Amino acid sequence: MLQWFILLNFLVEFGSSQIPPGCDVTTTTGYRYSQFHHLHSSPDGTMELRFRVMAKSDAHIVLTTSPLVLNPLYEIVIGASGNNYTDLRRTMTGRSVSAVKTPSLLSDSEFRGFWVVARQGEIEVGREGETLPYFHWKDADPLPVHYYSLSSWTSTVAKWIQNCDFGGKTSWLTPSDNSSTEDNGSLGPQSEESYYNAEEKLKANLLATYNKDVRPATDHRTPVSVFLGLSLVHFDLNELTSSFDIHSTFKMSWRDERLKWNSSAYENVTLLHFPSHTIWQPDLKLFNGVVASDIIHFGEGTSNLVFPDGAIMLAPPPISLSTMCPLDLRMWPWDTQKCTFIIGSWTHSGLGIDLKLSNIYGDTELIPENALYTHNLYVTNLQWELKEFNASIHKFNDCPENDGSCSNYLYPEAHFSFIVRRKSPLYIATVTVPALMLTVLTLVTFALPPNSLEKVLIGSVNLLVLSIFLIYLSSLLPPMGDHMPLVVSYLSKTLVMVVLSLVLAVVTITITRTPRMYGPPYWIKNILTGVTGKILGLQQIITLVNRVNGDRTSRQQQSTDDYTLHVDAGDHDVNLVNTSTDQRIQAPVFRGAVEAMNPAELEWLLLAYGLDRLAFIIYFFTFMIMMAMCF
Repeated sequence: MLQWFILLNFLVEFGSSQIPPGCDVTTTTGYRYSQFHHLHSSPDGTMELRFRVMAKSDAHIVLTTSPLVLNPLYEIVIGASGNNYTDLRRTMTGRSVSAVKTPSLLSDSEFRGFWVVARQGEIEVGREGETLPYFHWKDADPLPVHYYSLSSWTSTVAKWIQNCDFGGKTSWLTPSDNSSTEDNGSLGPQSEESYYNAEEKLKANLLATYNKDVRPATDHRTPVSVFLGLSLVHFDLNELTSSFDIHSTFKMSWRDERLKWNSSAYENVTLLHFPSHTIWQPDLKLFNGVVASDIIHFGEGTSNLVFPDGAIMLAPPPISLSTMCPLDLRMWPWDTQKCTFIIGSWTHSGLGIDLKLSNIYGDTELIPENALYTHNLYVTNLQWELKEFNASIHKFNDCPENDGSCSNYLYPEAHFSFIVRRKSPLYIATVTVPALMLTVLTLVTFALPPNSLEKVLIGSVNLLVLSIFLIYLSSLLPPMGDHMPLVVSYLSKTLVMVVLSLVLAVVTITITRTPRMYGPPYWIKNILTGVTGKILGLQQIITLVNRVNGDRTSRQQQSTDDYTLHVDAGDHDVNLVNTSTDQRIQAPVFRGAVEAMNPAELEWLLLAYGLDRLAFIIYFFTFMIMMAMCF
């Protein structure tokens, strides 16, 4: 009942409106294609449809190959999404393949005219009185459409005017200069020139015989010079994906002799805006992009600026480009990377398109500063610092003979290179300082007595922290197949050295804590008590060992069993005690001795001290060499 009530209101309100003679008036309610009509066909195979519609939103037009609703087809929706978009679908109620934002394009209080053209897979939609479309899409697999049908959407009503006898003109779609449909809804015939201003006439004349598929060269053997320029807005380097991303304004300019005009003949029109699909453009591609990226069509709304001398500039808004960047992380986190964008024609050699650097920007090395100064758009990266930027043109030979004899195979490329250096204050605090502290902690273990169990405890903690640290770095860095960051190499070698220090700690603890009646071999004792022991800083314990042996053989003339080692509980001083007379002899203080340690065990303690001191010296110089190579 509600739909019939709405339909009745339409008939009452607009029943007296003036309708052009020979036109059909159709009212659609809900979403259904019931009546099919033949599309108007031109001799060149162009299918054309002209109509007017009055609806709140969602005016549906379907173009089909037969008078049946069978997929695939072209479904055009004007005023979709609440009268905010015009979109095109390849199937009924399917996914949109292309859409443009057209707010408030339809009206539920007046008729508004449109035209639809289908030509070899190209679908164009335009407004009444305009020769250029506001919507354009090209199908890679064109459908031979011959029929159309009209519909509205669920719970909406649309009123259509179609199938008018145009007589070769479209003036019925355009209000006169002295009246409008807002005043009286009149659709009376007007003169064809009434809606053409100087700019529209100029565009129509320029495009009358224009072929956008042909290069704009006076001679087919003459290349078209295309000037390129780039202004950087922001950049970012992703190590995990080895990709370099920039946000920039990319501009191209060239000259098209077919688009020249005398501005004085067209009311001093000195600039025209052409949609990207209406004139020829160079087929430039980003060769080393992360994804297939076409840097010609930057999206809806991008226009070419055309000047009277035929000069053309494509100046889209800032775009995002992403390229593969081979990373060298050996010096991480103090590394410097070089990433290059390679842009060139996909199909034309140097005989078709000749790439050049744009002189609009002046010196190409000043492009980042120019963007920063002139447009205030350049945004610095918090992690990376831009050290250098340069642009150059390279030509590579794709000749099968590879002897340079065939110049037709020279392909020009534009290289835009960025050299960036990592800012590393954060990594100094999170990587460098912890690595150095773990090194110090490894050396500190050798300052403990050889028989101290704390050596094993500190070494185990050090081993655990290093393992966790390496796992953290593996999650932070990408896996590199040909090299390893020097910092990671340093930490992995430190891990090996910590394990060896733990093994040494177990050996020294075993040596000093095992009860023994005989000392180490004489040649070992001789080395440790000689010059080598003094170099290793074992003078105190050597003095004690010599005193024990000297008292036993020369001064005391008593057996070894008459002397034992005693450690005071209070001050931990080490003394020699004569068991027969209970006479205490003060010895130099050293750590690692225990009560009741006999002279044989004291000699093994000397050996443990020697191993520790020797390992400390080796570790110290090894760490110094590793740090000099890695930091």
